[in-house]
Amino acid sequence: MKKATLTILTIALAIMTISSCGNAFNGGKSSKDSITFDSIKVDSTLSLGNKEGAPSCHVSICLTYAKGKNADFINDSIIRSGILSPDYFSITSEKLSPKEAADSFVTRYISEYQRDYGEMYKSDMEHAASYNCEYIVTTKVLDENEKYFTYIANIYNYGGGAHGISVIVARNIDVATGKIVSLKDIFVPGYEQELNDLIVKALCKEYNVSDLNALRNKTIFMGIDVYAPDNFIIGTDDITFIYSSDEIACHAEGEIRATIKNKDLERLMRK
Repeated sequence: MKKATLTILTIALAIMTISSCGNAFNGGKSSKDSITFDSIKVDSTLSLGNKEGAPSCHVSICLTYAKGKNADFINDSIIRSGILSPDYFSITSEKLSPKEAADSFVTRYISEYQRDYGEMYKSDMEHAASYNCEYIVTTKVLDENEKYFTYIANIYNYGGGAHGISVIVARNIDVATGKIVSLKDIFVPGYEQELNDLIVKALCKEYNVSDLNALRNKTIFMGIDVYAPDNFIIGTDDITFIYSSDEIACHAEGEIRATIKNKDLERLMRK
């Protein structure tokens, strides 16, 4: 554990702890392709003063990481895949270990909070609660498909206002290559329209409506074209597409998922 005393207004105290999230996972695909997963947790809180009720920023990152075959490649790909936001790591080619990445992210996030919120709070102390901030990430790995692992990040972000925002980010890892796969890696060229139609069909069934216009009456895809998100989970015999809250519908609808069976996707999938 390390402690750092920072000065903003009066005294701001940040305490960072580093530990394990307590979960480990063994892929067990085969002895050749064996990959195990462990985790590290970095937790830090910064207060903008020592006065009671002073706003603070709490950041907690539980980062699951690979060990074994292709581990360095997998971990670097995960770190740069957008599971952490702001995506500081996409603009640099510097190689970081999972611990270094988690530590670096938390330190920078806290520093930017101090910079951006400190002066605002100084001139608006009567609204201290408006400057509270929280960013929490927990991660896990799903082992539902023999060819892929799915890396899941559950993200909660609060930056003032009535409520925070919760999102799930999913990234699928090819066991053989260690690469994160995209829709274009899975489907044949020209897949888009037919896949969009299947998504509409799945959502119509989920919401018990007849067509796209009826979905739009529920604010789903209202004013926007249908699309397949890069956020998806490759399951045992299906693929689930995940739309975050507010992405394709009003906030009240929350997260939206469309699950399509492989038998319906067969003609679109690469062999």
